[in-house]
Amino acid sequence: MFTYIKEGFRASVRQPFPVLVLFLYRFVWGVTLYKLSQSVILPLLHRYPDADGFTAQTRLFLAEGQFVLFKTDVSHSYLWLLAGLLGLRMVLTPLLNAGLFYSLAHTQYNAGYRFVRGVAELSRPYLLLYAIQMLLTLVPLWWVLPELKSALLSSGTYQELARSALPYTSLMLGYGFLLHLLFLHIQFGRVHAEPLSRSVTTALRSLPLVLGIGGLLVLLGTLASLAMLGGSIVWAGFWALAVYQAYRLLQTLFSVWGIAAQHRLFTAKSGLH
Repeated sequence: MFTYIKEGFRASVRQPFPVLVLFLYRFVWGVTLYKLSQSVILPLLHRYPDADGFTAQTRLFLAEGQFVLFKTDVSHSYLWLLAGLLGLRMVLTPLLNAGLFYSLAHTQYNAGYRFVRGVAELSRPYLLLYAIQMLLTLVPLWWVLPELKSALLSSGTYQELARSALPYTSLMLGYGFLLHLLFLHIQFGRVHAEPLSRSVTTALRSLPLVLGIGGLLVLLGTLASLAMLGGSIVWAGFWALAVYQAYRLLQTLFSVWGIAAQHRLFTAKSGLH
């Protein structure tokens, strides 16, 4: 397992163009969401009562907000905007994956050229695979949402709600993570022109290694991200901003590292190298 992780790290550092593109994509996406949130939250904060504690003014403010939210269409424009942004993200994500996966599989080409060629050649099948993945990810909500609703109605405190919802949330996260890893290997098979059945069979036969590599790199990425976010809290001003941007870059590097490690495992188990 550690061999594939080390080989994946070497492969990821040889992908400067995809890393830069993904970093800029995440940066622009983060700034867009921040500006959108700022445009909605700041006007509300200006109208929030100055009195300390949960006073009559605070209750009136919350009641007014609830009325405006549920009885008027003021939120519709923001919901449509969020839906549009989500749709755009769901289109861009498989396109970026197509460029990255092709770049990992065809290192004989120039870095920028192979990324763009991957987007051009694999965009349609990767969009289809991403749509299938999202559909399969959402299917369990048909059974999970009623259970969560029941837990919400029967829980008297937030602690009870958390205890009731934790099993279902954990199962959904685990299922989504497993599905994500499986579709990674299906996409590897597509970029190497391998049959779908062979890609799935290879992934299932190597499932302990697939889960081990994915879980370990998620853990390392989480620990590194927590350390950098802690540093941004300690260092204020310019250094906090610098550390936060480095955190975005670190996120991207770990993401590419995880995909590259899984790709090395796939090619080894499929006899492609």
